[in-house]
Amino acid sequence: MKRRYLAVLCLSAAMGFSSCSKHIYAPNAANVPLLKEKNEFKAAVTPYNLQAAFALTNNIAIMANGHYVYQVNQGVENYPSDDIFINGDLRGGMGEGAIGFFKPLDPKKRMVFDVYAGGGAGSFRTLASGAGEEGVNKEDFRLRNRFSKIFIQPSIGFVHPVVEAAFSSRFSCVNFYDTYMGPRAFENDATAKSDFVRIADKSTIFYEPTFTVRAGYKYVKFQSQLLIAVPLTEGNTQYDRMNNYFQPVVFSMGVSVNIAHWYDDFRKK
Repeated sequence: MKRRYLAVLCLSAAMGFSSCSKHIYAPNAANVPLLKEKNEFKAAVTPYNLQAAFALTNNIAIMANGHYVYQVNQGVENYPSDDIFINGDLRGGMGEGAIGFFKPLDPKKRMVFDVYAGGGAGSFRTLASGAGEEGVNKEDFRLRNRFSKIFIQPSIGFVHPVVEAAFSSRFSCVNFYDTYMGPRAFENDATAKSDFVRIADKSTIFYEPTFTVRAGYKYVKFQSQLLIAVPLTEGNTQYDRMNNYFQPVVFSMGVSVNIAHWYDDFRKK
């Protein structure tokens, strides 16, 4: 069953199928620092994410992440604001903190393993279908929730002064609460209304495989990342309607900055 849904998700993402999605949770980009040594610092900035990590010792590091979703299509006529990737009405964000372990796997320290565990909290709000009709009060269609989360994220990657590549498997347990639904939200769809309320019944576990690539030279690199969010919780309606309520694909691009001494020693090895 899960494999069938994952296959449909990937096919839809690849072909760009449009759907009327009202996401009330958008995963943040994964922070994949791949640190190598004590006092190394790495940060990344994208339009929706701010990430930082610092190595306290040669094996222990901390990270902090910020995620904010805002409207990018303000004033643009006929902008496709609702599809499998984007809900143009979604607003909100989250903050996270984590502690982790990292270790180079070879003498030249080009392969790195790390694992981080942490938690965070945030909130999102959006509008149900019908809010865009003329003469209606949009707040009557408001959908809103708050959430807390914990996660564990193992990664393995290749690190070089010119290029970095990593694969991560983040597992997130998200607990939704303070769910709010406007008086006209889902007014003609009793099943959708019931499903939305049930999202807060129990925690939802997401498996989030992530591919990260960085290219540049030494301290500054261009960063690109693809994350797929698959809800694993069975026996609940969010699994059947995952594209309706949970954003399934996150693609981000930005800039990564890395401050480390190992660049100075790279040519000597």
